[in-house]
Amino acid sequence: MVKRTSNKGQVIDMDSLIAQNPDTPAMGNMRVNAKGDTLGPNGEVVQRSEERVRAYYQENPKSSTAKSSLKGPMPDQPESTQSDLTPEVKTAQAQKTEQDQSVMNAVQEPVERPIAGYKEVEDADGNIEMVPVYEDDWSDED
Repeated sequence: MVKRTSNKGQVIDMDSLIAQNPDTPAMGNMRVNAKGDTLGPNGEVVQRSEERVRAYYQENPKSSTAKSSLKGPMPDQPESTQSDLTPEVKTAQAQKTEQDQSVMNAVQEPVERPIAGYKEVEDADGNIEMVPVYEDDWSDED
């Protein structure tokens, strides 16, 4: 529901105006009423808006209401085929759980490296952090 305001600040609710006056002819040269029905010369309904929309989609079968990407499928993802055009609905919690599971499945066992000691490292903010030094990091050249 969109609420518009006039230049004097009065709120105008277009949806309620259309609901109150469905058979009133609309302003302009399109010859329709507030519901979108086509009107004849005496203001009588010649064609309902639903009939007009159905006729358009029957004449233009390639026009679709389905949402699809103009870019096509991503190269690393297989093309998904759905029998019906309704997308699978997932909640944010389900998507997060799925992502967490895929991350856990992708994590490999870490290789145990023996720690020789720790050293202080200063980052860009000036904070000092203790970082482990591993035995294989040491060399005789240093």
